[in-house]
Amino acid sequence: MPDVLLPLVDLPGVAESTASARERVDALLWDRSLRTKGSTLRTDVALQNARASAAIDGIEIALAAWASGDAFDDSPLGHAAAGIWRLEEGLSEQLAVWPNAPMQSLARMHTLVARDVIADKDSLGRPRGGDTVDDPLRIKSVPDVASMKVRLAGLAGVITAESEVPAMVQAAVVHGELIALRPFEWGSSLIARAASRIVLAQRGLDPDFLLMTDAAIYSIGRPAYVDAVRAYLTGTPDGVARWIRFCAESCAVGARLSIDRLAQL
Repeated sequence: MPDVLLPLVDLPGVAESTASARERVDALLWDRSLRTKGSTLRTDVALQNARASAAIDGIEIALAAWASGDAFDDSPLGHAAAGIWRLEEGLSEQLAVWPNAPMQSLARMHTLVARDVIADKDSLGRPRGGDTVDDPLRIKSVPDVASMKVRLAGLAGVITAESEVPAMVQAAVVHGELIALRPFEWGSSLIARAASRIVLAQRGLDPDFLLMTDAAIYSIGRPAYVDAVRAYLTGTPDGVARWIRFCAESCAVGARLSIDRLAQL
């Protein structure tokens, strides 16, 4: 079976940006202090990424509230935060499922993140049946259900197939496709960012979830993120290349943020 992702590596700047980001990630993973500080860093990374992914979707809660648990109060915002934290805590459990049954993994992630938010419990873990979706990034253009299901099946095929492309390229495609398709009525972009981190871990780039990639996206800025998403949605070589370069940058910045935090511990 041909490696359908391989041509993406030849797009403008993709090979260079992913190679440069890989050097930053390796600098983090080779840090000898991880032997004693790795567990503490993992906890900090989880908090930073959960808080940032929520904020990207407009759920702004102070980091201290996430750390103390006050973010998970009995309010609509608190229910959303609790789901995002469940999603974060459940990432490692998806590593065994993802490469062979990605749709099962996505269903589980949706159940974790959305169970306290959506009223229709029967829709938990199920792709949407209509064209009405939550759109926190203000992307607007939503594929119809038939097109979404075809592309989602195609994405599953890409995930389960062998590929020689850098992990960052595959993670960018998963991230971009899930945001483009918005397969669930609520929470798709949260799941898209989580899924990209699962790819990075499953492919061995970030096996212990130590990269602050979501915190990096938040640091780079929501406008730049949305612009990169819209570039991907064009489907043009330049647009897709721009998106992959953005995702590589988020890995590089995420590694730097984690290295900075490691030095503070």
